[in-house]
Amino acid sequence: MTAPLRFTTSWDDGHPLDLRLAELLGARGFAATFYVPRHNREGRPVMTSAELRALGAGFEIGGHTLDHVRLTGLPAAERDRQIRDGKRRLEDELGRAISGFCYPGGAHDRATRRAVRAAGFRYARTVTNLSLEPPRDRFQIATTLQLFPHRPLTYLRNFARRGRWRARALPLAICLGDRSLDGCLEDVLRFAAARGGVFHLWGHSWELEAHGLWGALDRFLRLAGALVAHEHRVPNAAVIAGDAVSQPA
Repeated sequence: MTAPLRFTTSWDDGHPLDLRLAELLGARGFAATFYVPRHNREGRPVMTSAELRALGAGFEIGGHTLDHVRLTGLPAAERDRQIRDGKRRLEDELGRAISGFCYPGGAHDRATRRAVRAAGFRYARTVTNLSLEPPRDRFQIATTLQLFPHRPLTYLRNFARRGRWRARALPLAICLGDRSLDGCLEDVLRFAAARGGVFHLWGHSWELEAHGLWGALDRFLRLAGALVAHEHRVPNAAVIAGDAVSQPA
């Protein structure tokens, strides 16, 4: 018997539009994890403390460094400060501990993963796409699809660079055959619902606004609502809690 599909979503960068996104997710009955920096060196706004607390009242919050900087290549002291101080600021503002982290830009290496673990995080998410498998390494959590109209070459590059090719080959083939974003999302989700595993959607609220993707997200959530039971719509931390995954040194 096929195990039921678990469905999770995560959203990066802490933009104020995350509040609009949370409203849509809540209205459709879906959980989410929001990975939030406290500043953004790329110039985009981030939520105020009051907005962060409002979001955190209904959704999981995770770390995304203090200033939204890629960690690989930084001096070790600055890397550790970005991870540690970002976590401390979020916890101070929320009044509770956080357990999850997302690598800005997906950039990580062994030293970065060790630093994230040493800071007290229990898991970390990457930008590896096309995965439907339960996580094996809680500091290299993969995703299924980004809510963005990628070109076929982008899917191919992500597939080629990020390993576990056999497990990711069928979702890749589906997305290469479905040239529309809606088609890719729907067909991969239906495939996942038939086989079980974990479907992990991710994206950025500012990207939804910039590219007019709110309708695509709403249509997809309506479809997912018909295919995924309420008890299997979970935040990222619940996916990790439900699996016996490794914690490499």
